[in-house]
Amino acid sequence: MERCCIKACMAKSKNIFWLICFVCYSSTAGAVTHIRSISFAGNEVTQESVLRRQMYISEGDVLDINTVEKSVQAIRDLALFKTVTYYLTEDYSQTDKDEQLVDLVIQLKEKIYLLVLPRIRQDGDDTHLGVQLHWDNMYGLDHQMRFLVENRGTTEGVAENRQRIKYVYPNVNGSSYELAFKLINMKEVDDNEASGSIVRQDQNFSVGVSKWLNEQGRKFGWFIGTGLNFRLRDNEDIAGTPLDTGLEALIFELRYGYNKVHTYDYNRGGREFGYSLDVSDHVLGSDSEFFKHVLYYRSYYRFESRPHDNLNVQTILGHSTDDVMGDAAFTLGSSDDLRGYRNDRFEGNTVLLVNIEYLMPSDWKPAFRYVYFIDFGNTYDDIHDMAHEPLKTGLGAGFRWKIRKLVKVDLRADLGYGVDDEDFRFTFGLRHMF
Repeated sequence: MERCCIKACMAKSKNIFWLICFVCYSSTAGAVTHIRSISFAGNEVTQESVLRRQMYISEGDVLDINTVEKSVQAIRDLALFKTVTYYLTEDYSQTDKDEQLVDLVIQLKEKIYLLVLPRIRQDGDDTHLGVQLHWDNMYGLDHQMRFLVENRGTTEGVAENRQRIKYVYPNVNGSSYELAFKLINMKEVDDNEASGSIVRQDQNFSVGVSKWLNEQGRKFGWFIGTGLNFRLRDNEDIAGTPLDTGLEALIFELRYGYNKVHTYDYNRGGREFGYSLDVSDHVLGSDSEFFKHVLYYRSYYRFESRPHDNLNVQTILGHSTDDVMGDAAFTLGSSDDLRGYRNDRFEGNTVLLVNIEYLMPSDWKPAFRYVYFIDFGNTYDDIHDMAHEPLKTGLGAGFRWKIRKLVKVDLRADLGYGVDDEDFRFTFGLRHMF
């Protein structure tokens, strides 16, 4: 770890050294240092337009160390590159003593963008197997595609499965707008108290458009979005006979939020927060009628004395005026929310969740990190019940492996203890919990 830190410090010190030299020389000689050109090296896949969109400095601008560093960090925040560094070169052929020109070169090392991975999800007693395709930075334009086929086991002789495809098209025609499409098909057995076990076939198609509220279209700062989500549910009994309890809904979605999370070599720093509203009404032709509100806040704290450590905190508050497609609007109990409890252990139309994680790197390899966590949360039938029912607690420890050659892949394994159920649960995944 010390060697990695020393190496990183030396690289950064070298950049700062050259900047100081140029600035000092210009000040002494009475010249103003301008950037003559900006170029990129190592971007074999990524198109230059994607990189220039992240820049806060342009050709012809006065050289400013803070703006150069801010631009380089903005490129790192794309999470498409293993390393991003820069250096400056000076034009010694100049004859104008009142102006000094330098060239800024940003050196990149790209990650692997196309992956086909086995899907292994262990969550307590449930094991899900499948295959998933991750394609990031498609066409070198930061497009994303996700494809998943998953076998979720067999219940009462019925094979449960899920298929999902998602496509994200950012900066449409160079603008600040982003388009997203998602299609989900899922088959599962549900234990219905009234009619016994039923087989559910759910289909979900959504399309959304969002806009980053800055002129350059950077994925940073304030954003707003809207979309439509069409959901269809068909029910059968275990023998395969259709039931007349199916539902369909057209849901209007609204999103508003702020993102100021930076990506570093082994962790993140910053914060993000937002609000979402889902509306389904009989006026829209929906069988399910509800208003669903969600507020979230996430913060990622870094420490100057231990830059690879992280204290991550997430808070979610949600409320729905009614059930969503015949089910409770919120559930808790899984590797993604309240660890240490079986899947969907708690359900209701109001939810409060707080997750706290402390991550620290191993002494010999900072990509390997240990995590200690505590989760608090509960669901409620009504928002007024929050004052009378205590939060459930889950706590435990785990391991993270940040694979820097891959885009946003952090292998994680957690052992959680559900305090209220007095039970242990082991979970495994390929992404951060939040």
